[in-house]
Amino acid sequence: MTEKQARLQGRLEPEIREFRDRAQTLVLATVDGEGNPNVSYAPFALREDGYYILISEIARHARNLLANPKVSLMMIEDEQDSRQLFARKRLTFDARPERVARDTSEWQAGIRALEARFGETVTGLSGLGDFHLFRLVPLKGLFVKGFGQAFAVSGDDLVDLLHLSEGHKPLAENA
Repeated sequence: MTEKQARLQGRLEPEIREFRDRAQTLVLATVDGEGNPNVSYAPFALREDGYYILISEIARHARNLLANPKVSLMMIEDEQDSRQLFARKRLTFDARPERVARDTSEWQAGIRALEARFGETVTGLSGLGDFHLFRLVPLKGLFVKGFGQAFAVSGDDLVDLLHLSEGHKPLAENA
């Protein structure tokens, strides 16, 4: 890691962690078996090995993850807290979804993490047969602070400056 990257990491990592830790839900982009997209959300708990969500197969996003294990996730600044709606702060990741088998130590750890954040609701839902626990393992991501402030983020929260090859371009005058 270069000195510049180390300074950037030291400055942005706490900001990214604080932003992520304030979020309680993930926006999920999934795709069904025919390639049809769906956007939804789910409450999550973060553990050292990924983001955990407990979702019902009645919901389209759960069926999509079971049929097509591809997902993109996003945490985004609340509209009312944003100074500029065109450049809301956000953290996005491409992730690998893994269904966690019931009656395993991973299941118990994931459910405990969700219960710690959301209480008895999780206890009740986890006892229903149509609910599945997924671990979403972040692969590569992007942290956007605002206009011209986009940073590549790895799955383990390492930050690098994202060099955009092209910027915004004005419309040509009466071409």
